[in-house]
Amino acid sequence: MARHGSRTGKDSPRRQQTLTRTGRALRDQLLRFDRLDGALREAWVASRFRDSAVARQLEALDAAGIAWLREVLAEHGWPGRTLVGAAASEAACRLVQHSTCAIHFQRRCLRMLQDAASRGDVPLRQVAYLTDAIRVRAGKKQLYGTKFREVDGELVPYPLEKPDTVDARRKRMELSSLSLYARRLRQRFPTS
Repeated sequence: MARHGSRTGKDSPRRQQTLTRTGRALRDQLLRFDRLDGALREAWVASRFRDSAVARQLEALDAAGIAWLREVLAEHGWPGRTLVGAAASEAACRLVQHSTCAIHFQRRCLRMLQDAASRGDVPLRQVAYLTDAIRVRAGKKQLYGTKFREVDGELVPYPLEKPDTVDARRKRMELSSLSLYARRLRQRFPTS
């Protein structure tokens, strides 16, 4: 539900780097998918998840984005900061995280993402987001508390594995405390 990172398509000046022609083309396409996805998701949330036309548009965009990303992964590996810049790398993570593609593809992406994070090419928090997305889809408890749902008119995290240690796990993944994250989500997505 929550969107993270920049949708402006610009990396911060201190992180700006020279990308190859291929990297710029991949960056531009990732940011294009991200802008469209963000606009559709905002409309989907505003409709309280009831607008079937928006749902169909999201499904079509998701299918196109994942088909394109499969080709990118086969040719270039994970599109991290080095290849596409920070903003586009975050967009690639969101594309997979929010996708309804086959879960085995998401797991493959998670392995690639973990490898990229170990090299410092993506932020650790992206590993947390995708880990939780996969676990929730698989009917497991999430580890980091990044996925929320509406229950009785309030946004609450999906069930957590060992909730008493979630903030320690979040800290290792460079995430804020669960209470702060929940407060921000509730401000951004009021339920009433």
